[in-house]
Amino acid sequence: MVGQRVTGEVVFHAEYNHQVGVLLGEWAEHEDLLPRFADRVGQAVAGRVSKVAPIGVFVRLADCVEGLVPLTARSESDAFREGQEVSVRIVAVDLERSRILLAGPAQDDSPARDNS
Repeated sequence: MVGQRVTGEVVFHAEYNHQVGVLLGEWAEHEDLLPRFADRVGQAVAGRVSKVAPIGVFVRLADCVEGLVPLTARSESDAFREGQEVSVRIVAVDLERSRILLAGPAQDDSPARDNS
């Protein structure tokens, strides 16, 4: 992952915040799996930590599908390491922006639900 050479097409560049959007060829060849996760909001799912970043922890839920567990304190990132298997809860799926918001095992921003 990190350090891996990829091929893609630059789709946007934002000078003010130094961001570049790239459409990766590998991801473009897969069907869009994101809608499958929209039906699972509120459910716990298994994944693997793909990256720990200052804004949060990226968790790979399926091939070409990653979600973000936002971190509110730097100490929270110490609980995660790349490659770690984790159970997370799907909080929201934004199909328009192709984003999945997750909550980690220690986070719970909504009342507990009994799914039985």
